[in-house]
Amino acid sequence: MATDISTTIGVTITSTPSKTTVAAAPAGSTSRESVTTDSYTETNTETYDFGAGANKAKGHFHGTWSCGSAAQVVFDVNAAINDALGDQIVATEIKAIYLHNVSTTTGDLLEVLGDAAAGGITTRFTLAATDAVNLHPDGVLLLTSPIDGFAVAAGATDEIEIDNNTGGAISFEIFVLYEHA
Repeated sequence: MATDISTTIGVTITSTPSKTTVAAAPAGSTSRESVTTDSYTETNTETYDFGAGANKAKGHFHGTWSCGSAAQVVFDVNAAINDALGDQIVATEIKAIYLHNVSTTTGDLLEVLGDAAAGGITTRFTLAATDAVNLHPDGVLLLTSPIDGFAVAAGATDEIEIDNNTGGAISFEIFVLYEHA
């Protein structure tokens, strides 16, 4: 592939809860309000250049799909799907994966990055084949491994599985940043 890539993945969290309190006033005085706040801000940005190794990637795959009721969608990232440029994906490492459950309906739960059923596929993201991460409505999951990557090999370890064990089809977005040979 003669494709070049430059990717930046960033997360910014800013949270400021506040509480207004009124202290009890001593006799002969007026009560005063005070506002207590607790701020938290965190920013993490990772930049990937074209190539192999730490903070390097060679391609990405993305799109929006629908997973039917009691169904599953399996992305085989080792020679079974093509990217948007028409190049066959033969991933050796996944550097980042982003998933978004597009549904806003209560109860529309996706089981991602594993198979919660006995005898599930081997996965690079969870500890055992029967593990999965519950992705709730409008929920987002972002996993990155800019230095080591999540190893991919032909066979069951090249699959990313999305399961829908609820009623009705559920749409989801996926973005996979990968390295290939």
